[in-house]
Amino acid sequence: MFLIALWLFFFSSDDFVRNDILNKKNDLQLKASFMSKIARPTFKNSKATDFQLMLDMYDLFDDPQLLPIHKIKIYRYEDKTEIGRDFVYYNGTRPIKRLPIAVTPLDAIGSQGQKNKWYTWDIMGALFSYYRKLSDTRVVTAPIVPKRSKFNPQYHVIKSGENTYDIRVLAPIKVDRKTVALVEVWEDYDLKNAYFSRNSLRVQFLIGISLITLVFGLALAFSIAFPLRRLSKRLNRKLTPSDMAEQMTNMSVAKLASRKDEIGLLHNNLIKLTKQIIRLFKDKEQFAADVSHELKNPIASIIAHVENNLENENINKNSALLKIKNQALRMNKLVSDISEAAIVDHEIVAKKREKFDISNIVNDIATHYIDEIKNSKVEINLSLQKNINFNGLPDRIAQILINLIENAISFSHPRGTINISLSKRWRKQLILIVEDSGPGIPNNMKELIFERFFTSRSGHSVVKNSSGLGLFMCREIVEAHGGKIHVETSKLGGAKFVVSL
Repeated sequence: MFLIALWLFFFSSDDFVRNDILNKKNDLQLKASFMSKIARPTFKNSKATDFQLMLDMYDLFDDPQLLPIHKIKIYRYEDKTEIGRDFVYYNGTRPIKRLPIAVTPLDAIGSQGQKNKWYTWDIMGALFSYYRKLSDTRVVTAPIVPKRSKFNPQYHVIKSGENTYDIRVLAPIKVDRKTVALVEVWEDYDLKNAYFSRNSLRVQFLIGISLITLVFGLALAFSIAFPLRRLSKRLNRKLTPSDMAEQMTNMSVAKLASRKDEIGLLHNNLIKLTKQIIRLFKDKEQFAADVSHELKNPIASIIAHVENNLENENINKNSALLKIKNQALRMNKLVSDISEAAIVDHEIVAKKREKFDISNIVNDIATHYIDEIKNSKVEINLSLQKNINFNGLPDRIAQILINLIENAISFSHPRGTINISLSKRWRKQLILIVEDSGPGIPNNMKELIFERFFTSRSGHSVVKNSSGLGLFMCREIVEAHGGKIHVETSKLGGAKFVVSL
């Protein structure tokens, strides 16, 4: 499209011929006016005959140095529609003896000068056939009406041949405000010769630009368009519901993966996004399997207690019903936590982030738990930097702190210490730390504790109906905010959870 537009612009925007003809017309008008002024004194002799005036005109204008052009005529003015039969005082077109000059036809000149550029000449010939029609509509005028030249100079541009124009000017010679004669000056304009002389170099330049554009276009097509089309086909293929995650692993295009430019970056980002989608699919599959496994245990326990109660008449029914109740409560807690996890997943994707003071949230939550355990032997110490603003989901950030504090309290019973700190350096991540003096976490479990449904409690740290989803949700919320969470061994002897946001 660009090349077509370029050629159309070249074809339609060239006003050289029209401007050239206009310049020649102005030049002819100047010459006609010049001759009129020179001839006027001769015509003031009212006693001179036409023949005497004719001799005077030839004596006046026949010097080639004075008047180098020959397409000039001076007529006696008669109020007629045509001037072809009027008396001619001067005819500059009469033969003049000159040295013989070899005349070479225009086509021969073109063929001799363009032997090595035949392709340019052929293209220009094709362009000229259209340009000639366009030029006719732009420059051709109505023929001269001689009677109108009595008062003012007249001119016309008319076709005199297939590729030539006749540019003609008719100017009056006035004596005492009376028109006594007319000066006619004309010139033949060869449109084809002018067009070829003007545009041969331009066409060669345009052909060069077109070839360069074509080469660059092909290079861009092979380096950008075709690889992107292959990537688009990979991404646009229809996936079957049998195993979407497995089908989406083959989206990469080898030639794009190794590129270091923006196309390679786009490809790698798309593949990274695809991998995230794959991970979501696998997480959902694993989540369904884990939920099924976790729900089977309390259900199986309930069924077993009911069957034993039906078979054994001597069993303590209250004890059996209590066990069934505990398993039902565990199931209820598990379902509630699963529902909460689903809400968290939705909010971290869809809910709009907002700017809030995280220092106030941490202080309010920590103060609440200090009041709640004030009668116990667990001590909570605060070290909070004030006025720390953060852009995120305030409710979910609060949930992180609640889960970490409740874990720390459960592991610190019946006696212990919990330290909570919040800090942020200039242009650095904010750091939230919750550490306790509990039994700590073995090194081989420091990664496992963030997995879904994982729990490893004993002794005083046992929490009734724990689902093992608390730390998993903490990790999901932190990562959704672009942060990280990990656990270390605290100087207090227990676990030290470090959240970087």
